[in-house]
Amino acid sequence: MAGLAGEPASTPAPADAMAEAEPDREFFDYPGPLYSAVVSPASAVVKVGADQGFRCIPRDKRRRTIEEGATIRWRVLEGEGSLLGETGEIVTFRAPGEPGLAILQAQVSQGELSCTAESRVTVTETLLEKEAEEAIGRGKGLPGYTFLRTPGELWRSRYDQKNNLIIINNGHRDYVFAAQKPARKLKYISRLYAKELVLANFPGFDAPELIERVIELSLYTEEHLR
Repeated sequence: MAGLAGEPASTPAPADAMAEAEPDREFFDYPGPLYSAVVSPASAVVKVGADQGFRCIPRDKRRRTIEEGATIRWRVLEGEGSLLGETGEIVTFRAPGEPGLAILQAQVSQGELSCTAESRVTVTETLLEKEAEEAIGRGKGLPGYTFLRTPGELWRSRYDQKNNLIIINNGHRDYVFAAQKPARKLKYISRLYAKELVLANFPGFDAPELIERVIELSLYTEEHLR
């Protein structure tokens, strides 16, 4: 249909111009040189002896994923544990037989460019048998526990409510003494369990009531230790 009087008729874009625009669009969609990397998940909670997969994602300055041309090497930077394979986009971390914290690092290189990315792995253990966990936790289950070595600090344990995890200071002198004998170490951990569970579940109670609860729970947990 012709345009209204006084208005210029619209002219379709030439086919050659459209053909040239497509390569330009592809050029801008293509990722640039390596700028950063991330590891997914950035943090993970893994039971002792279990496996967990991790993926490294290289990115350019505009956060676009680099699919080709990047080399990725993995290592356990801190803590214990092993890797099933050390190169490639995806690796599997195998947790050690003892609880603790580990840092997994991916080093990415593209020509002369390089960067690193890390993930924090919390290796946990459970203290009680499954039946006892459900009885005490009323179906929710008891928290796992892990170790964080901070010698010289006074705290013995802390409760991480977000991860339902008890963090035990294995650098505390009381732990060092208890760890000299396996049975004594287990009882020490169970008492810290009782303390943290009572503090978390009975807020606002008076000190005498809390102590009574700790004694009650300590007897029960020691009866059902693994």
